[in-house]
Amino acid sequence: MDVNAHRTWGIAVTGVLMAGALMIAFQPETRAHAQPQAAAQIAQAQDLAAHVGFIVKFRGSGPIARAQALAARGELVRAQRQVEVQLTRQAWFAGLCFDRFTVGGAEIVLRTCQTVAVSERSAVQQSWGARLRAMRAVEYVDANATVTPQRAPG
Repeated sequence: MDVNAHRTWGIAVTGVLMAGALMIAFQPETRAHAQPQAAAQIAQAQDLAAHVGFIVKFRGSGPIARAQALAARGELVRAQRQVEVQLTRQAWFAGLCFDRFTVGGAEIVLRTCQTVAVSERSAVQQSWGARLRAMRAVEYVDANATVTPQRAPG
């Protein structure tokens, strides 16, 4: 190909690219639209409600204590099923749901089935703590502290 042809094609392509760049540069600016503040407030309000959890150690030979012993032996699925059945059968536990076993199955973590608003959390925690402590089969109860990304230390 001829050197003059290369030069001509180079000038033509450069001109087209510069024209395209100028067209983009002179287009009107578009502004980002802010979301309404109500949507942000709804999202924050949803974060405020959470389950209240309790670490419970059962004693004796009752069905939940036996399930806890099963969990300690590593039979977690069977133990969980037994705990869930007992929570639905026994009226004392109405409103509490099974969450998990602690490491080694030494304790059971129970939580409220419904989420609880921050303003009510302390009262619900005290009420359920007292109810659980009053049960003969309960060796001890402790509130289960949960860490959320918004509250995580550090």
